[in-house]
Amino acid sequence: MRIDKLHLQDFGQFHNKDITLAPGINLIYGANEAGKTTTKDFIVDMMYGIEKARGTAARFDHYEKKKPINGSAFSGAMEVTTEQGKYMIERNFSRSEKKTTVRDLDSGREVALAQPNDLLGTLLQTDKNTYLNTLCIGQLGAATDKEIADRLNNYIVNMASTRTGDIDAVNAIMALKNKKKEFSNKELEQKEQELTAKLSLDRDFDAELASVKEEYAKAEEQMKNPQAQQLQFSPINGTKKEVQDPPDLVLDEMLSKEERELKMLKNMGPKSVLDNSFVIFVLGLLIMAVFVAIAYVIPGNVPQVKMGIMGFGVAFGLLFLMFVFSKRAKLYRILEDLEIEQGFEDAKAQQNPEEDAQRQMVNVLSELKVKEERIINDRNNQEQYLKELNAIKEKKATNDVELAALDLAIETIQDLSEEIYDTFGSVLNDKVSAIVNRITDGKYTDVKIDDQLRVMVKKGNSYVNMEYLSTGTIEQIYLALRLTIADIIMPERLPVVMDDIFVTYDYQRLNGTLSCLGDYKDHQIIIFATNSGIKDMFANMGIECNYISLS
Repeated sequence: MRIDKLHLQDFGQFHNKDITLAPGINLIYGANEAGKTTTKDFIVDMMYGIEKARGTAARFDHYEKKKPINGSAFSGAMEVTTEQGKYMIERNFSRSEKKTTVRDLDSGREVALAQPNDLLGTLLQTDKNTYLNTLCIGQLGAATDKEIADRLNNYIVNMASTRTGDIDAVNAIMALKNKKKEFSNKELEQKEQELTAKLSLDRDFDAELASVKEEYAKAEEQMKNPQAQQLQFSPINGTKKEVQDPPDLVLDEMLSKEERELKMLKNMGPKSVLDNSFVIFVLGLLIMAVFVAIAYVIPGNVPQVKMGIMGFGVAFGLLFLMFVFSKRAKLYRILEDLEIEQGFEDAKAQQNPEEDAQRQMVNVLSELKVKEERIINDRNNQEQYLKELNAIKEKKATNDVELAALDLAIETIQDLSEEIYDTFGSVLNDKVSAIVNRITDGKYTDVKIDDQLRVMVKKGNSYVNMEYLSTGTIEQIYLALRLTIADIIMPERLPVVMDDIFVTYDYQRLNGTLSCLGDYKDHQIIIFATNSGIKDMFANMGIECNYISLS
């Protein structure tokens, strides 16, 4: 693709601005803030559109930065030439009126886009990320990222093995790794542990059931022959537990605690003070009142003493109430126990031993039936646990087979990738080395790049890492790397766009780079620069240059 003309209708600081470009090298000159980067962004946005961010980030995104300053319509047009013909691309970038139109300039008809508002698949075959990481170069933005390393390695594998880009080896490996997650045994192993903990392998359920059935049969036999074994009650003498006085000759100190309490119950009588809660409460208050009165009548005027007496009286009264009510509750519990015991004695005295024996046998049979059902339920649960465990083991075995197959597939692709890179990597290294040798004027002649795009440069008799080189040299090497990668992985020739990348170049380094760019005749090159002397340098080298001033 070649760009013939830019029409910045309303974009950033520009309004109704036309820029005509030539097929070869185009030098667009402008001072700082003249709009060089805005023009570069317009080219990219005309090719790939603008995506509006969401949320708080939308206030500072590319869309907001490039909106027209004068508030007019956000739009523009670009004329391009491809192998298929000449086209006019028109875009309205406004989010509310977003629209992209492509028109064939020879026939005048509108070209249907493969995707709405997207030139991919119609006029473009290279995606935006690939373009930005290769042929669209900004100042201090020459270094490629890992995505390009993956794409380069993937391209090399595809071209070597199938001679086509239809097969995506990198994405295939990612898909296989994601597929492995479906066959993970982690949850199955956890479930297996839980089921194993529930197993009772030491229980003999058949023996337990046989024992219960034998007991059940014996109980039924006893039900049929009640005379064979009856449950007898021993006669109980004295169905009433009487509260008797301890012998008068025995001192209270020799009585047991229970006997003293029983004696107290008798001495209390039917109208005991302890049987009247109101009287007890009044006595407690009376005690407190006595101490309060004492505090008021004692001579002297010492508030601490008076408060102490009153506090003591209140505490003593409360303790009295707690003690009396506690004693009262205890005595009433004794009465309740006596009544409950008396009732049980009377019930036993009135029971029919034969009926009671039958009733007990019915209870025994019911308990045995419940026990039998519980054992059967436990056995069924154990059988279900074993069934689930066997299913888990089978599933784990199947997963292991699938995981082994997936690992083998990944390993095969990776081995193939490394093997192919050993063959095609030398081509990449040779092309990059040739460009670096040219733009550094022979200072660096040998560059080695591994499959992760880590760069080593031969300096003297050894190779050094990029970090030990100057910024200018690093930018030259990455420029060579970008151009080489573009030649390898891009299916089309797109414009090379450079936005003021020569700021750190000295004269010798700049002269070598411009000379190298002069040989790039297959690409349209658009250079944005603040250094107007570049025009003269191209002229001195005999390289044609279309000079455009934004001022």
